[in-house]
Amino acid sequence: MRMQRAGGGVLLLLLLSTVVEGSEDFQVVFPSGVAATGQTMTQSETQSQPNIAAPSLSAADTDQYTVMMWDPDAPSPDSPTCRSWLHWMVVDASGSHLTGGETKKAFAPPTPPIGIHTYHVALYKQTASMSYYRAPESRCQFHTAAFASSHGLTKVA
Repeated sequence: MRMQRAGGGVLLLLLLSTVVEGSEDFQVVFPSGVAATGQTMTQSETQSQPNIAAPSLSAADTDQYTVMMWDPDAPSPDSPTCRSWLHWMVVDASGSHLTGGETKKAFAPPTPPIGIHTYHVALYKQTASMSYYRAPESRCQFHTAAFASSHGLTKVA
């Protein structure tokens, strides 16, 4: 879906949601002030790395978590040849603000070439440190479910 903006520029609308719809236990908030929980967002609202939190976790929680963001619609919803484009991965995050993690794939802001894309952000509990893990070179066709399964990750949000 394309909407014309004043001045002839194109505004692409993005639907960004947590994998578990309506979960208050996992928060994704962009510096633009927009909270990403099933919201339709503009590309300009999602250009900076979001802050994440899981208020139900103890601030002193020593468990470790992985956060991943991906686009199942890349490059277009009608032809997702790069399905599950990996936009961001942080491992070994802990506490209610999910801090101290190691970025394995730097945040790449949404830049959909066409259509409305659904971006997923998920939180996984780890069984051990993931500091050994090397992120894939390509962001294209990253299989989040297979990755989670092969590394013993459990989706919590």
